Amino acid sequence: MDTNTKRTDVATLASKVGIVFQDPESQFFNMTVEDEVAFGPESLGIEPRIIEERVGWALEVVGMAQFRRRSPFQLSGGQKQRIAIASILAMQPKVLVLDEPTSGLDPMGKAEVFRVVDELKRNNEMTIIMVEQEAERIAEFSDRIVILEDGVVVLEGTPRQVFSQIEIMQRIGLAIPQVSELASRLNHGWGTAYNFIDLEEAYLALIADSGLPVKSELSGE
Repeated sequence: MDTNTKRTDVATLASKVGIVFQDPESQFFNMTVEDEVAFGPESLGIEPRIIEERVGWALEVVGMAQFRRRSPFQLSGGQKQRIAIASILAMQPKVLVLDEPTSGLDPMGKAEVFRVVDELKRNNEMTIIMVEQEAERIAEFSDRIVILEDGVVVLEGTPRQVFSQIEIMQRIGLAIPQVSELASRLNHGWGTAYNFIDLEEAYLALIADSGLPVKSELSGE
């Protein structure tokens, strides 16, 4: 997005950038899901017919179309976060910012949110910026990672580049994917040069080096 945020008024930025907060309930103030999702486009002055189309589309994207008549306050944590995402999607921003969207959610709720993020990443021309500490998930979904310490960028690159910097990550106190830590320990102990970022990659590399046949649910055989 070719916009200087310091010189652009809030109204213009709001039409281009959507933010989903850590606590979805802090964004809710309507009595039904569909009213909540419709509020953003309404505030932009979009005509009712298009708003209706956007509400239906956004709820379908997050898998919540069947809940449009429900109160958002009566949903589970994961469902609330998906409605919060839908309310921003209905405004069709160029950039979607997610501020620790899985914080405080149970494993099922986290899986729901990451499924939606994965769908958006695959099927929409949208920049997604996510503040998150779930290392395994970040390694799986991200194209680029930026690590901050006291507001300063200390690491930047692909998941493979960033998660290979084990010592820096540990100094900062951030979580590391377990397979990346395994690669580091093997490299230090055996003199190998592994750089894993997911379980299947680690499995296939270790099996290949051991000379054993590949036969596992991970490989699909």
